[in-house]
Amino acid sequence: MSAALQPGRLAARRVVLWTAAIVALSLIVMAWASVRAFEASIAPEMEKRTQLIGSTVREEIQRALDFGVPLEAIGGASKYINRILHDFPEIERVTLLSVNDEIIASSSRHGEEATARPDRNQVSLPMLRRNTIVGELRLETDPKFVSTRLRGVMLDILVFGLVAILLAFELVILVSATALGKPLDRVFHLLEEQESGVFSHVIPPTEAGDLRRVARRLSDRAVDLAGRVGISKRLSALPQAYFADIRLPIFIFSTATEISGAFLPLYARDLDAPEWMAPEMAATAPLVAYLIAMAVAAPLGGKIAQRFSPRRLFLAAIPLTAIAMIGVGMGQSVIAISFWHGAMALVYAFATIACQEYAIRAAPKSEIAQAIGGYLFVILGGAFCGAALGGVLADRLGPSNTFFVGAGLVVISGLIGARIVSATIGKAPKREEQPVAKPASARTVYRDPRFIALVFGVSVPTNMGMSVFIWYLTPVVLSAQGVSIADIGRVVMLYYLAQVLIGPTVARLADGRVGNVPMLIIGITISGLSITSLTIWGGFWPMVVVVTLFGFGHAMCDATQYAQAIRIGEESGLVGGADAALGGLRLIERLAAIAGLVASVVLVERFGYDTTIGVLGVTMLSGAILMLLCSRRSDKMQSYTG
Repeated sequence: MSAALQPGRLAARRVVLWTAAIVALSLIVMAWASVRAFEASIAPEMEKRTQLIGSTVREEIQRALDFGVPLEAIGGASKYINRILHDFPEIERVTLLSVNDEIIASSSRHGEEATARPDRNQVSLPMLRRNTIVGELRLETDPKFVSTRLRGVMLDILVFGLVAILLAFELVILVSATALGKPLDRVFHLLEEQESGVFSHVIPPTEAGDLRRVARRLSDRAVDLAGRVGISKRLSALPQAYFADIRLPIFIFSTATEISGAFLPLYARDLDAPEWMAPEMAATAPLVAYLIAMAVAAPLGGKIAQRFSPRRLFLAAIPLTAIAMIGVGMGQSVIAISFWHGAMALVYAFATIACQEYAIRAAPKSEIAQAIGGYLFVILGGAFCGAALGGVLADRLGPSNTFFVGAGLVVISGLIGARIVSATIGKAPKREEQPVAKPASARTVYRDPRFIALVFGVSVPTNMGMSVFIWYLTPVVLSAQGVSIADIGRVVMLYYLAQVLIGPTVARLADGRVGNVPMLIIGITISGLSITSLTIWGGFWPMVVVVTLFGFGHAMCDATQYAQAIRIGEESGLVGGADAALGGLRLIERLAAIAGLVASVVLVERFGYDTTIGVLGVTMLSGAILMLLCSRRSDKMQSYTG
C-alpha cells in the first residue's frame, strides 16, 4: 500500500496489539491464581482419598484372613495389587508385608525395588487375624502427583488461552478492518484518485463503516466532477482488495486441517498395516500421501485460482475437506487413513493456494514479502492452534474423535466464509492482462543460477526439515521418551508459535533494509545448527529448544523464499516468469518433503534417530553454504557489469 493508506492499518494494529496484551495478561493471572487456589484446597482431600483407598484394599484382603486363610497363602494378591495401581494413578506403590517385615506381595508403578522411599507419603494399615497383627499393608503416594496434574491443567489452560488470543486477534482484525481500517483506506484511496483527476469511483454507504458522512461527501463530489468533465456513465464502487475478510475463515480452516500434527505418525503406526509395511513406514504413510497430494496440486493450484475466485474455490473445498477428515477418523487401517489424508490435502492445497495468489495480487510490488507473510501468518497461526488443540483433544478424547472435531471446525469456517467473504474480492485478471508462461520461459527460469541456489540451498532443506523433523521425528522421538500426546502437541506448537511471532517482522525486514538473500542465509543457518545440536545433547528440554529455534529459522525462510522466487522470475524478463518460478518452487518443495520422508524411514531403520537427525542438520548447513556462495557470485557479477 502507499503511504496514504497507512492510517487505517496503523489504527487497526494498535487495537489488535492492545487487545492481545490484555487477553494475555488476564490469561496468565487467571492460570496462576487458579492453580494456587486449587492446589491448596485439594491437598487435604488427596490425603483422605489415600486413606480411603488403603481401607478398601485392606478390607478385601482382610476378608480372606477372616475365612482362615494365612496371609502368606492368599492367592492373587499380586494381581489384585496391580489392579489397584491401574485404577488409582496417584498410588505409586502397594506392598503387603508379614509381621516380620517380609514382602508377601509388592507392585510399583515404575518397577522399583520394594523399599520405602522417604520422599513419598506413606499410609500403613495393620492386617489383623482374630485381633492379632499378622502383617501390614503399605501404600505410597507421590507428593508431586497433585502438582504434576495441576501443571498439566495449567498448560491446557495456557494452550486454550493462546488459541483464544489468536482467535481474538483474527476477530479484532476483522471488526477493526470492517469498521475502521477498510473505510479509512478507501477514503484515502478515493482522495488520491480525485487528486490525480480520476472521477470514476464512489464509496457505497455499506462499505464506509463509521465514515459514511465522509464517504458520501467524497462520492457526491466525484459524481459532480465526473459530470463536469463529461463522464456520463454511472460511477462504479471503488474496487479495493483487502485480505482481512478471508483471514478468519482461513484461520479456522487451517486449525481444523492441522489438528493431527502432534500425533498422526503415532496414530498411523498403531493401526493395522500390510505385512510388507514396517512400523516406521506405516508412521510416515499418511504424511507421504499428504505431500504427494500437495505436489499434484502445486502446478494446478495457480491455474485454478486464476479461473475461480477465492470465495468460490474456498467454499467448494469445505464439504470435501470435512468428508475427508471424517474418513480419517473412521479409518481402521494405515491404507485407509493415508487415502483420506491425501484427499484432504488435495482440496486443502487448492483452497490455500488460491488465497495465496489473491494475497500476492492484492499487494503492491514493493510489499510482496509482507503480503505472503500476512498469508502465512494466518496459515501458521491456524497450524499452531491445530497442533495445540489436537494434542490436548487426542489425550482426552482419543485420536480418532479428534478428527471429528476437526471436521466440525471445517464446517464452521465454511459458514463464516460464506457470510463475510466477498464474491468480488480476489477475482483473477483477464487472460490478456496476465499471460501464462510458455514452457520455454519456464525452463529458462529454472536454469537461472539464483533459482537453483534458492531451490537446493533453502527450499529443499527447509521442507525436508519440516516434514522429517517436525511432522515425523519429533512426535516419534518424544513418544519413545514417554512423553504424553498432550505434551508432544505443546512441543510441536512451539514451531508454529515461533513463526507466528516473528513472521511479520521478517517480512518487513526482507522488503526493507535486510533483503531476501541475507534473511534466507541467516534462517537456514539457524535451522541447520539447531537440528545438528541434537547429536550432542538429547532429552525433552533440548528437543523443546531445538523445535523453537527451528521455527525461528524456518520463519526467516518461508515467506522470503517465495518473494525471492517471484523477483527472480520478474527479473528474467520473460512472459509469466514470476508464475513459472513460483509454481516450480511449490512443486519442488513438495517433492523434497516426500523424498526426505522416504529417506528418513531408511535411515531410521538402519542407523537410528540420532544419525537421521545429524544427516538432516548437515544437509541444511550445506544449503546455507550454497546460498552464501551464490550470493557472493551474484555480487561479483553485478560489480563487474556495473
